Amino acid sequence: MKKGLMVLERVSAVFLPVVAVAANGITSFAAETGTGGGSLADTATSALTSAVTDMASSVASAIGAVIPIAIPLVGAGLVVTIGLKVFTKITNKA
Repeated sequence: MKKGLMVLERVSAVFLPVVAVAANGITSFAAETGTGGGSLADTATSALTSAVTDMASSVASAIGAVIPIAIPLVGAGLVVTIGLKVFTKITNKA
């Protein structure tokens, strides 16, 4: 259980900066009032909707870029960990 938490901490140490960098580039500015006569609430709603949509696409692209690199690394770590456990079990019984 403790090793599982350590692996989770390592994985979160990798993904947290990626998400923070992806979210850092997102800036939301108040939209200027247009000539359409829309209310301030409509303008704020559309600005927030577009900001959240941009943020979601940025996070999705960051995760999509990291996953092909992270999965083989995590798999290799699991193979080494399980291989060491099997090796120690075999050598202890011999």
